[in-house]
Amino acid sequence: MEEILIDGAKIRALRDKRRWTQSDLEQSSGVDQGIISNLENDRKEGTRIETLVALARALQVATDDLLVPAKPIPIEPTDPQLDVMMRLVEDMTAAERESAETFMRFVISRRKRGKPRVRHR
Repeated sequence: MEEILIDGAKIRALRDKRRWTQSDLEQSSGVDQGIISNLENDRKEGTRIETLVALARALQVATDDLLVPAKPIPIEPTDPQLDVMMRLVEDMTAAERESAETFMRFVISRRKRGKPRVRHR
């Protein structure tokens, strides 16, 4: 089974907010108190999805609220002109995007055939 990382501090904070003991959470979730203790004290690196779902239901939160945040993926610097183009594409309708894609494919195909590039000034 696939293991996931649960944020023990979030479990403890949500449990404390309800003024529950670990035993109260065990009774509400069906998750063993020892597992809850291990998770809250970061002594368990991963756990099963079923445990996550049971804890989230008992605490009445989304499962995502109990997960360790993913490390951000570093973004490589890009060409400033490409950034401008991407912002323009975000505002386009589906039909406009399709037209832009067709145009870009045309430009790329001309380059592949060795046709000279048209320079605008």
